[in-house]
Amino acid sequence: MDVSRKEMAPERMFEEEVIDLREYWSVLMRHRLSIMGLAFIFSLVAVLVVFSMDPIYRSTATLLIESQKTNVVSIEEVYGLGQANEEYYKTQFEILKSRDLSKKVIEKLNLAEHPEFLPEEEQGLLSGWVSTIKTNLLDKWLPVLPGDAAAEEELAFEKLVVSFQESLNVAPVRKSQLAHISFEAKDRKLAALVANTVSETYIENDLQARMDMTTRATRWLTERLDGLRLKLRQSEQALQTYKEKEGLIEGSGVSTLTAQHIQDLNAKLVSAKQRMAVAETSLKQIKKLQGKGMSKYLSIPAVLRDPLMSVLKEKESEARRRVSSLSKRYGPKHPRMIQAKAGLAEARDGINTQIKHVISGVEKEFQVAKAEENVLKRSLGSRKGEMQKISSKGYEQGVLEREVEANKQLYDMFMGRFKETSETTGMESANARIADPAVPGIEPVKPKKKLIVLIAGFMGMFIGILLAFLLEHLDNTIKTAAKIEETLKLPVLGILPHLKINFGANETPLKYARENPQSFFTESIRTIRTGILLSSLDEPHKIIVVTSSIPGEGKSTVSMNLADSLGEMKKVLLVDADMRRPSIAKVWGLGSKHKGLSEFVAGNAELKECVHQVDGTKVFVMPSGEIPPNPLELLSSQRFINTLIKLGDSFEHIVVDSAPSLAVSDSLVLASQSSGVIYVIKSDATPAPMVQEGIKRLREVGSHLIGGVLNDVSEEKGKKGYGKYGYYTGNYYGSYGYTSDNAKS
Repeated sequence: MDVSRKEMAPERMFEEEVIDLREYWSVLMRHRLSIMGLAFIFSLVAVLVVFSMDPIYRSTATLLIESQKTNVVSIEEVYGLGQANEEYYKTQFEILKSRDLSKKVIEKLNLAEHPEFLPEEEQGLLSGWVSTIKTNLLDKWLPVLPGDAAAEEELAFEKLVVSFQESLNVAPVRKSQLAHISFEAKDRKLAALVANTVSETYIENDLQARMDMTTRATRWLTERLDGLRLKLRQSEQALQTYKEKEGLIEGSGVSTLTAQHIQDLNAKLVSAKQRMAVAETSLKQIKKLQGKGMSKYLSIPAVLRDPLMSVLKEKESEARRRVSSLSKRYGPKHPRMIQAKAGLAEARDGINTQIKHVISGVEKEFQVAKAEENVLKRSLGSRKGEMQKISSKGYEQGVLEREVEANKQLYDMFMGRFKETSETTGMESANARIADPAVPGIEPVKPKKKLIVLIAGFMGMFIGILLAFLLEHLDNTIKTAAKIEETLKLPVLGILPHLKINFGANETPLKYARENPQSFFTESIRTIRTGILLSSLDEPHKIIVVTSSIPGEGKSTVSMNLADSLGEMKKVLLVDADMRRPSIAKVWGLGSKHKGLSEFVAGNAELKECVHQVDGTKVFVMPSGEIPPNPLELLSSQRFINTLIKLGDSFEHIVVDSAPSLAVSDSLVLASQSSGVIYVIKSDATPAPMVQEGIKRLREVGSHLIGGVLNDVSEEKGKKGYGKYGYYTGNYYGSYGYTSDNAKS
């Protein structure tokens, strides 16, 4: 069983996902008109807005910026301005977007007087909003003192610069030396003029800046050369004086030889220390094994490394094997046995002698290594002293020589730059040129009317969808049969469709069901009947109470049609116990003077006077009779209980149309005396908490709930497979010749 459940789990998960998608789709279908209407309103508003906006034209000039200048000499090196290409181009793009360049273009074209930048008295709807926002922001960040004319003029110019920079766009072309300079304006000719003027002003600024740089560089180099010449002469004189004083010659060879000798001594000293450390380790091991027998020395690395020791150990092994072999054939006093033992003793004596020799050699090696280390240390110290004296003089000489060389190089570089700068003054060339001048645009680039309208439509549709799901989420009514089982834990007996009938023409659901026996409504009633009969095979439900939460949910329709359907098979009595709002008598054609339940319980009439048989059927109807002043006392009396018992002897089923469970307590009294209760719920109308409260009250009095009936389900929901127990009405009704739109229950 566990395996089958695991195998079925993915299928159930898939089924739930499909159900969720269908529910989402049904939500959209139910609210499709509202969603489309909201999308239309958004689109209409967008159309009104975009057609009130002024068209904006864009013109673009292409500027070629060269990273390598065409100057004969690169004067930028005087100031150390060499940069990577990427950083250079980023710098140029920022200059193109700079406020200073924008101000120069505005002044050159006198844009402050151009109609494009003058404040308009009458503007379009959206333009007026944008202008108001900009003005408020600029007034906030650039406050002006009242009555200050100069400050007001400066503020107006700053607003003009901000507006100009917002319309200007500089975009580099990737992997090239090109840049697109674009300007947007209502006047297409002005847009082209500004884009070209920005490019020309940038080129002029660059030429002027480099000309000024050359002039400043020439003046600065002239001042520096005099000081550098004097400093070079002084450093050369100081070097010569030091050489004569110390009697120095070129001593690089001597210092190199001394350094090599010190390096050799260091290498020998390290080797001697290593040998001494190995010998010292071996001596410590030997001292630890003193007095423990010669065989213990065989584990010392120095003994193991001795080449003669391995030969002696082989001889000992051979002698031991010989003694072992002969001992199997001869006795201990046999001459050959005695000879073999003597050979073994001789081999062991040889090993012991060699061990002593190795130990003695280790001690001598340690002494020799220690003496060698002392000699090398003394020699190394002497050489280091000599090297320090040579290095001290050489260091002073090197310092003076480096100073002379540095002063000479600096003087030569400045002299060369001075000559180059003097010769190239006035030969500057532009670092950029206009590769493609801007031309007036033909088609406006703003506003993109179609795109704005399309986006507004999609936005309206999206908001409509969100609102639709929000309304669905806030709607807590019972809509599906699945909701009845999940929320109320109540079996579903059936679903009744919405019927469109004319009550003014004396049309009723009961009449419709009789005239259309093959309709879906009638089939649904039969389904409810079958569910009731199958739920009580061993002990049939004798008294069936039909109730709901509130009036108007169709309980009377269900009770009358259920009684009529049961009457096709068995003898059935329909009792109108809703004495506050009786309706059965009128539907079945009984007048107000006909006696019924109240008269029979009170003992004022006989059973045959209160029960009226429907012609041609096994259905008997007991109307409510005269409405008593307090129906609850009548229904809770012992006489009423006796009445039900007496009626049960005469009929196979008694269907009782009760009052709503939340409106009054009549249904609770009837439910406690019944065999089972059918709870009618109107689809998409009754809140779930209200239904839960009604069912809770019925269960508290110990009534048996047979199941629920979902009433008044719209045809549209049915066609979409509404809920877990949805129905498809289109083809079903057609197959039975039913073409009506479904009536109200």
